Amino acid sequence: MNWFFVLNNSFQYLSKKLVGFAFLILIACNSFAQTEGEIADTSVQKVWEFKTTEELAETAWWALQQKTKDDFISLIPTLAILKETFDSLEIKNNPQVIRIKYNTINFRVTKQLKVLNAKAKANKLKFKTCEKDKVKIEEGKDEKENAFAYITLFCHKSKREFTIKFVALQLNNNWYIVDELKLEFPEDNPYYKPPLKSPVKIKRK
Repeated sequence: MNWFFVLNNSFQYLSKKLVGFAFLILIACNSFAQTEGEIADTSVQKVWEFKTTEELAETAWWALQQKTKDDFISLIPTLAILKETFDSLEIKNNPQVIRIKYNTINFRVTKQLKVLNAKAKANKLKFKTCEKDKVKIEEGKDEKENAFAYITLFCHKSKREFTIKFVALQLNNNWYIVDELKLEFPEDNPYYKPPLKSPVKIKRK
């Protein structure tokens, strides 16, 4: 199976299903490689084998609470995983394709994590002192049976509610974070309406 086309077809399908989400993670862009340059496989070499999206979601929340970039970035697919996913002939014909795809995923998730943490700090959120209430997982498959998932963690601190969102992809029967990592508050939605406060009842003497 030519995994180069399988992965790209999978992401094209996901882009259509998740309207409004810019899903260009695995596009082999030579101009991107030139501007960003080659980077090392910076993901922490931990043996993560998440067979379910629930396991990935739980560990993603744990990683956010650790407040270190390496713990969270270890949840993206490594160079080794991507190499196992591709057809050997494709790698032989274009040895840079794996590096470009890894650079793209690493760059995007790292940038998204930085934005997420900055937003949390601006809103005085420390994930260590927050609580995760529930997880919503929307899984799907494309026409080639490649699995993807859109994952939402519903959390709160005191009365302050928020969500952590990201997209995951299944590679070699394991799940990895690949894009769209974000922190959102209810009021971020332009259609959000704050709950009406009940009128204060005045007791008559």
